[in-house]
Amino acid sequence: MSRDVALRRALNAIAHLDDPHPPWTDLLQGVQQVVGGDSATFILLENGNELLSFQQVNVSAAAQREYAQHFCAHDILIPPTLGAPPGSWFDTHELFSSTFLSRNAYYADFMCRHDARQMLACIVDQGPQRRGGLTVQRNTAASARQLLDSTRIRRVTHALWQGLVRRDVRARQWLGDAESAFAAFGEAIFLATPMGTVLRASAGAQEFFGTNRSLRLRGQRLWHPSAQAQQALAAGLAQAAQSPQLICLSIPGGPAGREHLELARAAPQLSLGEEVLVLARIRFGRSQEAPSMNSLCSTFGITPAEARVLAALVAGQSPKQHASAQGVSVHTVRSQVTSLMAKMDCTRQVDLVRRALLAP
Repeated sequence: MSRDVALRRALNAIAHLDDPHPPWTDLLQGVQQVVGGDSATFILLENGNELLSFQQVNVSAAAQREYAQHFCAHDILIPPTLGAPPGSWFDTHELFSSTFLSRNAYYADFMCRHDARQMLACIVDQGPQRRGGLTVQRNTAASARQLLDSTRIRRVTHALWQGLVRRDVRARQWLGDAESAFAAFGEAIFLATPMGTVLRASAGAQEFFGTNRSLRLRGQRLWHPSAQAQQALAAGLAQAAQSPQLICLSIPGGPAGREHLELARAAPQLSLGEEVLVLARIRFGRSQEAPSMNSLCSTFGITPAEARVLAALVAGQSPKQHASAQGVSVHTVRSQVTSLMAKMDCTRQVDLVRRALLAP
């Protein structure tokens, strides 16, 4: 494919970045071909080196798996690009000496092994909670500065920046409308990653997190002093990201009683690339229906007593708290938790909560 055709393909994909379902793959392929690389990736990181999204063209499944499981934490492009404005291009050939690269495990054990001796990265997002970059990999080590400074690349970079700005404006408008709608009913919403980092919170949610409540933010991450409640919250966020079903949580709220949250997979127009975000609704002063005991018993083949323990875990209670509330020994409750794990084929309490959240 000629670079003129590739340029038109990239610019056409960029023109649709504010669509509900943008052609991210076409964008990656177009930029890869314009730059003249062998593969391309779009990577989003949360809170430093935690991988939020990895989208690729012409990258092997093995390389993607290795990066996600191990090498992301050692990516040599992450430290030198911190704080760089969107639209900035970086070249590993310029950033690092050949001596450094030959001794670096990430370069020698990962990049070279997967035919990516050089990476050309364009910063596309540099926010306080997440960072994103579009990277073209080449199996060469020649200087690319003249290419990166060319009119062709500058044109693509400028168009990409404008396209992402348009998308961000659309996302903010969508969230603003949703926030106004929920505020009219005395409710609040926030947008979070599956790992619990809050990317945006409505005025009501900001007020909620700023008051003396058990559920609050620590470093922009959702946090609860109860380990059991934190576990239930983590399970709910993960389940909401993986399933189209609405997840309802009721967790201890300290002086405010209990906090009632509804979690759902966010609309795709709020995301970048293939990342999955969670939209949360805070239901002030509403009662939360507990999981149906009959449903839990019939779905998982457990006893009524075990169903009560499972519902307590979903509600954020610890085995000790449930034992005290029921007037039974904590050893009895722990034995019931062990039985639940065996019957529900789970190895951790968080897995019990995840399965229970989707019970009909």
